Amino acid sequence: MPAASSTNQGSPAPPVVKKAPEDYDPLLDPPPLPHATVTLIGGMITELDEIQNRVTVKPFAGKQRLHLDFDVRTHVFLDGRPAALRDLQSGQRVYLDTMLDGSKVFAKSIWIRSTPESGNGRGQILRYDSRANTLTVRDEVSAQPVSFRLDSATVIHNGNTSGSVEDLKTGALVAVTFDPKQGRTGVVRDVSLLAEPGSTFTFLGKITFIDLSQKMIAIGNQSDDKDYDIYFDSIPEGVLKELREGSEASISAVFDGTRYVAQKVDMVPTQQNMESK
Repeated sequence: MPAASSTNQGSPAPPVVKKAPEDYDPLLDPPPLPHATVTLIGGMITELDEIQNRVTVKPFAGKQRLHLDFDVRTHVFLDGRPAALRDLQSGQRVYLDTMLDGSKVFAKSIWIRSTPESGNGRGQILRYDSRANTLTVRDEVSAQPVSFRLDSATVIHNGNTSGSVEDLKTGALVAVTFDPKQGRTGVVRDVSLLAEPGSTFTFLGKITFIDLSQKMIAIGNQSDDKDYDIYFDSIPEGVLKELREGSEASISAVFDGTRYVAQKVDMVPTQQNMESK
């Protein structure tokens, strides 16, 4: 404990008591956050545990979900204005300042966006209501249904050709461009059909993620610079030996209405692999 300080005039100032880190109760009196590098991430809240003070976020440009801790030291903002932890909800689009606090990843600040910043989205068609001219899509990030309204100015693309509302079939994957409105609905300006159940696609690029327990890999497709999850009924032994993150592959897969299922896999030999053989 530091000694009491005094001035030349008046009574001595009261002693200043500083708590050691071990004196803090992590539930009632959390210690100040350490000075550490802060990293900004953006994503969608997929799970919120208010008992354990944990939030799970799926990054906008990533496959693996991130588990972060928060507490009373976390600053929350809603559309730029101060908010409270109780304003956090599953399905929200957020940006977070994250840092290491011991062995845990801590959310130092959380910015909640109540409306989309951009009018772009991707997902799977759940239904098209021709009477109400409403398209309902399961958003690929939040996995929640989002409804859009079509009007006479909406343009529909089916591959490289013009499409129509007849192409908006349940189960199809689409990309939409829309005018954001208050709430979760908007007017669609452009709909592009990406895949229909039974369609076959060829993906070529580097493997970015492997989950053998689910028989799934993610591949960074060169043609559109996007990541795709590809599932296997079974992984051939010859492919399994060469399967690693960073290796290149050509995969023929069928979209079965819920996911891409590999039909044929060819590992692409690289100069490094050829020299090692």
